[in-house]
Amino acid sequence: MRGSIRTRLLASFLLVAIAAAAGLSVYFLNQIEAFGLRRLEERLTSEASVAAATLGAALDANGATSLSGTTGSRISAALADATSRTTSRILVIDADGRVLADSDNRSVGQNYRGRPPVALALKGGIGNSTGTEPGGRIALTITAPVRAGGRVVGATFVTASTFSITTLISDYRVELSIAGLAFLIAAFLLIELLSRWLTRPLRELQAGAAALATDHSVRVRPTGPRETRSLADAFNELAEEIETSSVELHEEERRKSRFVSDVSHELRSPLTGIRLAAETLLDGEVGPEDHDRFLATIIREADRLTGLANDLLELQRIEGATGELPIGRVDLTQAARLAVEANEPVAMERGVTVKVRGAAPDVLGSRDRLQQVVGNLVDNATRHTPAGRAVTVDLSEEAGNAVLRVADEGPGIPPRDLANLFERFYRAQYSRDRATGGAGLGLSIVRAIVTSHHGTIEAANRPEGGAIFTVRLPKLDA
Repeated sequence: MRGSIRTRLLASFLLVAIAAAAGLSVYFLNQIEAFGLRRLEERLTSEASVAAATLGAALDANGATSLSGTTGSRISAALADATSRTTSRILVIDADGRVLADSDNRSVGQNYRGRPPVALALKGGIGNSTGTEPGGRIALTITAPVRAGGRVVGATFVTASTFSITTLISDYRVELSIAGLAFLIAAFLLIELLSRWLTRPLRELQAGAAALATDHSVRVRPTGPRETRSLADAFNELAEEIETSSVELHEEERRKSRFVSDVSHELRSPLTGIRLAAETLLDGEVGPEDHDRFLATIIREADRLTGLANDLLELQRIEGATGELPIGRVDLTQAARLAVEANEPVAMERGVTVKVRGAAPDVLGSRDRLQQVVGNLVDNATRHTPAGRAVTVDLSEEAGNAVLRVADEGPGIPPRDLANLFERFYRAQYSRDRATGGAGLGLSIVRAIVTSHHGTIEAANRPEGGAIFTVRLPKLDA
């Protein structure tokens, strides 16, 4: 079937209702038929017994010992007395099975001895038999023995008919047709309402699914039975994942677009410098000093391109998890001191002092990557700290985390730049000069490494002046 669930429910419920109604109708009609037959049997048994007792009393009163010697007038009188209070047909049969009297005067003189109920009654028992008349009515016969002088001298034969299922249906076909039609209409209306009520949560889910194709913020309200509520909850979870994935996808597309734009922008400047210097040298009309200066420019810009390419590859390896680095217990304090020692020559050249204070618990991660984090932060801090000032690296433990803080005494970070400081190719206003600022990937690499270690990093300005970068990493229990 390709119909809707509501149509299927409607058809199923309607078939069940019709089947149940038909079954109950047959059952109750059978019960009515059995009840009518039972009542008729009780009445005919009573009438046969009364008629037999009446005939027996009449015989005893006249001193007769058999029905055969009794005059027809006496039997007729006794029969009339027995049938005065009934509409049943009563026959009087002698000991040989011959019909002596019939209330309908149809079978007088016939022999009924071969009939089982008559044979049973002539032996002193109560006989009965059931048959069907041509019109479909049920015919019931009861026989009772007639006793006179202490022995069975004949039998009474009482018969009548009652309704059957066939006659009930035939007699009340109009009424039954009207009742059946009314039942079907009522059942259809009730089942229609019930099917609408049962399928309403599914229709809401269907509408929600259709709307989700164009609006990922669509959610449905869990209603109905437990199954549909669970389905609605699952739908909402799926919609939440789709919306999140869609937002992430759009954000990723935006980042990629911006990344391509930024890379193009960053590449344009050194390539332009190299091209101009090369074209000038190619003209051949430059002096020795200018010749060396243009060559130095080409080398410097080529180094910038190499550094940019290396930074991009490094960032891709970290974010794409393509680098296979050993993971283990890392002494963060030792890693920080080694990173500071590696950056000490550059710091001395810039006239900046770097201090390491405190200690931090061990963390789980890559020693080389974490040293790179400290090295990049220290290099960034010394780059923006005036000569004669200091950069401080503080190590501590807070709330189950190993904490690393790198503070400088530079000009600080403009508030408008704090939110974008870790974005690729972003340089704060105070570092726009390429003499002091790099390509804008150093802090992006730092954030990528910290995030891959399940940590956090944030930047802020110190009240006393300068910037401070705080790294928090989950500590490794002993």
